[in-house]
Amino acid sequence: MKPRLVLLVLAGLFFTPLAGCGEPEGFGPGEPVEPEPDSGGSFAPETYAGRYRASGMVLENAEHGPQLCRHVALSQPPQCGGPDIVNWSWEGLDHHDTAGTRYGTYEVIGTYDGKRFTLTEPPRPARADTSPAVPDFTSPCPPPPGGWRVVDATKATDEALAAALALAESSPGAAGAWIDQNGGENDPRRLVLNARFTGDAAAHEDRLRTVWGGALCVSTAAHATAELHRVQTELATLPGILSTGVDTVANLVTAEVYVATDARRRELDARFGPGVVTLTGFLEPV
Repeated sequence: MKPRLVLLVLAGLFFTPLAGCGEPEGFGPGEPVEPEPDSGGSFAPETYAGRYRASGMVLENAEHGPQLCRHVALSQPPQCGGPDIVNWSWEGLDHHDTAGTRYGTYEVIGTYDGKRFTLTEPPRPARADTSPAVPDFTSPCPPPPGGWRVVDATKATDEALAAALALAESSPGAAGAWIDQNGGENDPRRLVLNARFTGDAAAHEDRLRTVWGGALCVSTAAHATAELHRVQTELATLPGILSTGVDTVANLVTAEVYVATDARRRELDARFGPGVVTLTGFLEPV
């Protein structure tokens, strides 16, 4: 039996790595841009003298003291980069000690001055809710009368699906494509192909119907994928930006800094347009 074409998301869905340890790999061209860390990019609010929380790996080796890892190289032993931690002690903590490298995963609370994280409470086990959120691939179109169904069985095949995805990605104004499994487990006769464009949705639907006969949802988007990738590339050059990504389903660019503030969000809205970039912080105000 020919293997099924396993397709969840294509045509530009890339996510900013979340606070913690390893960095996920991209899914193709335009994968997350990971700029070099910038030590001069503290975006802590000037009026906020409070504390922050983070969950992730803490690592110390012969090259540096304890650091709160923003990103980790999964070697043996691991290597990482992030702000130095003040007031750290390994005494009484469960941790690994390999080839002169000590490391473990914890939740930490303390203050941050733009370069150093100073503990104000003892470390505790890392929270269990730090895994990346699963994107919602549900079709934005309401089901047609009678539900989603095949309109041309000869074009509801794995090959036709691949051709439709390629056509959607290469069309003018392409804004991403993804699969709503619709309980079909990669069965092209049951899943729903979703495609977004900035132009005339009806014209794009007609074009896709020349190659695809399965369930289809064509919707409009405010921003083409090419535009979002341009914003992503420009974001990566700004000081203090830790990582960037393009979220096709949400039709926006993600960016991570050490501390996300309303002032920084307003700056990005003014530069790229309201809502084009969503900003998240590695450190969370307590």
